[in-house]
Amino acid sequence: MGLINSFLSLAGRTNKVNQEDLEIKEGVVSDLEDELTLKKTDEELLELADQWEERWNTSAGKSELDRKQKENEKYWLGDHHTPAQKTTGKKELVDNLIFEALETFLPVITRQNPEPMVSSDDSDIGRLLSKKVADRLKDLADVLRMKLKLKKAARHWALYYLGCVKLGWSAERNEIALQVIKPQTLILDPDAITDECEYDGEYLGQYRTESAKDLAIRFPSKATYIKEKVNNKLGTKLRYVEWWTTDYLFWKLEGEILGKAKNPHWNYETTQTIPESVDEYGMSIPSSSQTIKGVNHFALRKIPFAFLSVFNLGKGPVDDSSLIEQTISQQDLINKRQRQIDRNADGMNAGAIVSGDAFTKEQAKQVADALKKGQTVWVPRGDINSVYKRDAGIPLPQFIYQSLIDSRAELRNVFGTSGISSSGIKSEETVRGKILVKGADTDRAALIVDHIEQFSDYIFNWMVQLMVVYYDEPRSVGRTQGATMIINSEFTVPLIVSVKEGSLIPKDRLTERNEAIDLWSAQAIDPLTFMERLEVPNPQESAKRLVIWKLNPMMYAQLYAPEAIQATIAGASPEASPESGNIPAESPIAGQSLLSEVPIQ
Repeated sequence: MGLINSFLSLAGRTNKVNQEDLEIKEGVVSDLEDELTLKKTDEELLELADQWEERWNTSAGKSELDRKQKENEKYWLGDHHTPAQKTTGKKELVDNLIFEALETFLPVITRQNPEPMVSSDDSDIGRLLSKKVADRLKDLADVLRMKLKLKKAARHWALYYLGCVKLGWSAERNEIALQVIKPQTLILDPDAITDECEYDGEYLGQYRTESAKDLAIRFPSKATYIKEKVNNKLGTKLRYVEWWTTDYLFWKLEGEILGKAKNPHWNYETTQTIPESVDEYGMSIPSSSQTIKGVNHFALRKIPFAFLSVFNLGKGPVDDSSLIEQTISQQDLINKRQRQIDRNADGMNAGAIVSGDAFTKEQAKQVADALKKGQTVWVPRGDINSVYKRDAGIPLPQFIYQSLIDSRAELRNVFGTSGISSSGIKSEETVRGKILVKGADTDRAALIVDHIEQFSDYIFNWMVQLMVVYYDEPRSVGRTQGATMIINSEFTVPLIVSVKEGSLIPKDRLTERNEAIDLWSAQAIDPLTFMERLEVPNPQESAKRLVIWKLNPMMYAQLYAPEAIQATIAGASPEASPESGNIPAESPIAGQSLLSEVPIQ
């Protein structure tokens, strides 16, 4: 695998023009650019990289995207205060519904692991390979904590208009690796589209940070340059750019190219030399060469990044809007209404109006402080009603509170959490009402779940491609003793990899249990599935007991209630004994096991 072995490389295209003023223009619609090849000199690669980076940084909407990303992050964190409030330290009341809605929404759409499905031809080899690959994908999803990575990528999508996962091979762990990438660290092709999970841009750059020591080890030919750059302080962190195209990649540190290589995640064609031989008639056959096509899961080489994009109009690589952006105005109104209610509540505590004929300014302040503490105030002269008066605030109109309730509900509706939040569930008085309102939110979340399923689908397909390239040694499938093994030489038939439709859709547990009971009543479900739907602690053992009880209640009693049988035998008459012949010797009451009659594993 060449250069790729020394580090973790985490992991027909048409250039699309999406600016509205160029969508119907003919001819050249972009800057003139050279094609990347490994034959280019370092100087040419540097020039090309600088051109790509400038295109992204000066593209239409990039500065606006940066502003919106920062604003979304501030609102998620609850930092809704103005610069003046931060300077004075007098921060006003904040009711952060955006955080509540998003962090209620994310666990729902990523509650379950995506379930991979693998199929092939109807041959024995195809069926066996499909099962092995599916089981291995499940193992990897568990080991790599795929559910948590999907949740993190979905959070990035909500905050930064794009979720990204990089796929590759970890040389340290000698295994497939997944890494969630923050979108701000990417340099994208402004003409790329990511709304179907796959990146179709001409190039992609990623800012990476490593210590000088690690970089010197990875790129030994540039070790002197790296050490001079940090004055031999090898613990210093350096930021460089990793550039990808479908065919090649290279690494750039300021004005130096650290290295370059072909796309490592691909099995390329190889040439095999056939030595000179002699045929059956003794004639000499000269040596020749034979081209062997590399085996790959993908039809074409790809950039190893998967993207989560939902609200994309096809104008660029990032979403045109986000759930947070759509609810910022509602969040501002919620904060405003809360502050109005808070100020009114403070005013209802009633201030004091003191006559200057009875008190000086200093004495008036002492009166106010004493009243706050519940102490007695002595009035020196005059009528108490004429020298002191409590001033009560005017209550706010009812529509202010109703406006707050409506704004909170509308914000939750946008995220689809009005029914699954605690307040939404409490508002429904009946169990059926709670189920219906949660079901409505589940339908709302299905839009996002569909995209996450396709996102997971693309990740699983990338995992299979990496298996084909890197599984040169047998890997175990499953975690039990005697588990089968898989190796890339077994990938001799095409595979179709997908995610089971609906496997990520959140399911209401009460509804699932009711459906299981209905299916069991109609004898349309097996005992093990029935126990699994009921979420009993040990479904296999429970299903086994159920089958034994249905087939032979006496044997069930012998196995699970032997004390009751012994008590029955002890209290039975002498005639009711195995010796008398009235009870068959093979009867469970006679102490003989009938377990062999029920072939349950």
